[in-house]
Amino acid sequence: MTKLQGVAGIGLRVLTSVYQLKNQTCNMYRINTFQELMKGLPRGVFDQLVKKHQADKYSKHFGHWDQLVVMTYAQLSGTTGLRPLEASFNSHVAHHYHLGTGRIKRSTLADANSRRGDTVFADAVTWLMQKVARPLRQQSKELLYLLDSTSITLKGREFDRWTLSNKTRNTQGVKLHILYAEQAQIPIWQSISAANVNDVEKTKELPLQQEVIYVFDKGYCDYNWWHRIDMAGAQFVTRFKRNAGLRIEEERSIPAEATDIVLQDQIVRFKNRHPGGKRINQYEKPLRCITVARADKPTPLVLAT
Repeated sequence: MTKLQGVAGIGLRVLTSVYQLKNQTCNMYRINTFQELMKGLPRGVFDQLVKKHQADKYSKHFGHWDQLVVMTYAQLSGTTGLRPLEASFNSHVAHHYHLGTGRIKRSTLADANSRRGDTVFADAVTWLMQKVARPLRQQSKELLYLLDSTSITLKGREFDRWTLSNKTRNTQGVKLHILYAEQAQIPIWQSISAANVNDVEKTKELPLQQEVIYVFDKGYCDYNWWHRIDMAGAQFVTRFKRNAGLRIEEERSIPAEATDIVLQDQIVRFKNRHPGGKRINQYEKPLRCITVARADKPTPLVLAT
């Protein structure tokens, strides 16, 4: 159940944010709360996603909606096994009609979890993220989005079949890429890849928004992607690599109250139009290079924005 639980977990957090239930304990034995929570994803919207991918073409009695309801129930209730999940979910048979589902068999659920892909559920998560992002845009003129990735270790007899071939020196499993809205403290975009996929490769899928500040680490160092952010009417804050070829155009003065933290403030440009061999560097505009002291480390941060 791990792969689907991962997608469900992201969607569940967004779904909970839609209903402002962050400070309320989601007790799955309070089935009415569960019914209200599921209203955050309209059945009609989900059915359109299923139809788009023809996902239920060969499913007679246990479709993707049934699977979503059951797996969300499992996530919220903390159920870890199919047998207790079957018993617990089926004990609420009087509420199944209102949830648009029915009794489950653990063998049917196990088969669905092992055979079905996560495309429909991933699209549902994207829809939920967009639903949260719209009111967030209205609340704040300046949006701060944080981009990062984390590895999820998946080892063992069942996992090795599809994770061993893509393992890296540090991990075996998958990599989760997240774009996180700092103000709302929720993810607004996510993607799962093999563990050996370079972080910067996933930026090709990232939808850029105007007037957003994107913050990311050196793993996303691609000058042409920085150019795309600029062309989209957005801004970014990241770090220069040590070997970045820069030409200093201006030394900026540092306010007296900031001299303990800000060591240097410069306007720079890239020296080389071909920093990676044959590929042309499209970023020709000036950049601001700020060197910042760190209290916990002797080496400073060299920020690019």
